[in-house]
Amino acid sequence: MASSRILTIVAVSTALVFGGTATAFAGTGGTTSTKLSNGTLKFEARNGSVIDGNSSVFYSATQYDKSGGSKVYATLKMETSNAQFSDKEKAVSAGQSISHSFGAKSIAKYAPDCWAVGLMDASTGKYYTPHVSFC
Repeated sequence: MASSRILTIVAVSTALVFGGTATAFAGTGGTTSTKLSNGTLKFEARNGSVIDGNSSVFYSATQYDKSGGSKVYATLKMETSNAQFSDKEKAVSAGQSISHSFGAKSIAKYAPDCWAVGLMDASTGKYYTPHVSFC
């Protein structure tokens, strides 16, 4: 996926996956990314109102597109003010991508301030995206 493309989330069996280009809906979430020396860390969060009509939850996904350098081991995560959710550690080499969808999470329980960030804990360090607001 080209680095200039913006991600969109698509609901598939209540799991989020990264898809084609789209723009964010005001107050319902969006996408963000952090350019790293050997790739791009991307994060998307959406209010459930635009996914399944349930505004009491949010959906999120984190993705890393590795463009260069040697293989690294990384764990993709999503963090809110009240919790952190993690995928399992995965290996990723130049030209590959890894991603993880975190499913429906309660806004009241995990993100009462209506924001989340994507992060990657890698063998080379810890990297964050800017936050996304979804309420």
